[in-house]
Amino acid sequence: MVSKSLVLSAAAALALAAGSPAAAAAPSSSRATCMLLSDLVLMQYQMRKFHDMLKAGTDTGEARRLHHWLSDHPQVDLRIRLRRAGLQNFERSTLDLITRHKGLLEIHRRHGPGKAEAEAKRLGTDARLQSYSARILPLPCNYVPPEDSAGGALSGLGQLKRLPQEAVITGSLLTLILGAAAGVLAQRLARRRLRLSRRHPCALPCFLECGDHRFEARIVDISRLGAKVRVGLEDGQPVPLIKGDVTASVTGLPPIEAQTIRQDHDYVGIKFSSRLARAELKRLRKRNAAQTVEPQAAVSPA
Repeated sequence: MVSKSLVLSAAAALALAAGSPAAAAAPSSSRATCMLLSDLVLMQYQMRKFHDMLKAGTDTGEARRLHHWLSDHPQVDLRIRLRRAGLQNFERSTLDLITRHKGLLEIHRRHGPGKAEAEAKRLGTDARLQSYSARILPLPCNYVPPEDSAGGALSGLGQLKRLPQEAVITGSLLTLILGAAAGVLAQRLARRRLRLSRRHPCALPCFLECGDHRFEARIVDISRLGAKVRVGLEDGQPVPLIKGDVTASVTGLPPIEAQTIRQDHDYVGIKFSSRLARAELKRLRKRNAAQTVEPQAAVSPA
């Protein structure tokens, strides 16, 4: 995990440090600017046709066409395109016209062209549209914004200052260090989780209580998070389904509350409600070791 973070961070550092000032100040695409201007010209054309329809008082489908154009060109998308092309000077007037015409379209839908035309006159939308058209139509397709506004393409807050190469390298090294630190922390958390879930084989007798039932059982492996228990019944009877909350009773320890997570015939996996203390686990392992040694001593020759 650490190596992967280091590789990614190093690649980013090299890319940023090796980038020339010309590459850092990437100019806006002339093709994108041309397509944007074409969309804005078409927008003002559809709005103009909509106003002509309102004045004529007939429904020629211009409201539907304008509605489709506005639906296909979200305001957020237009704002981003305007800023990237360096046309942030047109951003406010463009979005203002869109907002006004959305309101006029709603009035037209609910109350008809008469009310919509009256509202357009009250708001002075026609004059605003004429002023906007006078500004947008003369622009050539290969329009290049003035030098003092080119840097404002991404933020609209004026020209963006270029970062010195020392700042780029420092930022890249900081990213590299933070990535390495995050990788080390992740490895430590993974090791800690592994220590908690490490299973220790054993053969400790216990009782497993589930509701009104109490079963004699034996813990076959245990960790600080849970245990695997084998339930034994007399005469080889099948073990009933054990599910939900259970209590495991082991000699020398207070009752351990747990939940069943799986069952395979007479083997039941349980997860402790609270983590088993390290000292308690150590005590159980010592007891299991003593029980294993005692039978061997009993059968050894005198």
